[in-house]
Amino acid sequence: MLDKYIFTNRATMGIDCSTYSLAFGIIDQSKLIKWGQIKFDGSTVFERILDARKKVDSLSKDFDVRCIAIESAVVVKSVQVGIKMAYVFGAVLGSLLTKNIKVVEVAPISWQSDIGNKNFSIKEKQDLKNKFPGKSKSWYQNKIREIRKDRTRQWVYKNYGQQIDSDDVTDSIAIAHFAYNKFMR
Repeated sequence: MLDKYIFTNRATMGIDCSTYSLAFGIIDQSKLIKWGQIKFDGSTVFERILDARKKVDSLSKDFDVRCIAIESAVVVKSVQVGIKMAYVFGAVLGSLLTKNIKVVEVAPISWQSDIGNKNFSIKEKQDLKNKFPGKSKSWYQNKIREIRKDRTRQWVYKNYGQQIDSDDVTDSIAIAHFAYNKFMR
């Protein structure tokens, strides 16, 4: 399908990157063109960086996007994790960027709100506690995260007709959707 697709000058790729994988979604002319997830192999972050570079170099030959949307940095609990994420992000972006590509950072709450998946309200949190009484604070936080991830999966299905199980991939599609509509229309 993709090799016959002619990209427009507004094709937008959303990416959700970690130290172990790159999830991506490409939106063009308000259509979901391509999506997927590339796992990085290696027992150390440096081995995964090398693998990421090779795999992303290969992937980037398959498309001609004009905008790459990345989720802006979130707070990480460990400085070391933050540094390793920066290493991998740098390798991935270095592989994807060409002189004609615009890069935009998208705040998580921006794309989440755009698709109708805002943070839980006080009432929603209380309803959850009433439905599941006596759980720990971390249990409720994880349950809210799970519910919101499911909302994003359902949004992708409703808007693009694709049942995708990977939270990372559905996040990347929603990021691409937001950036396409905000920056490329």
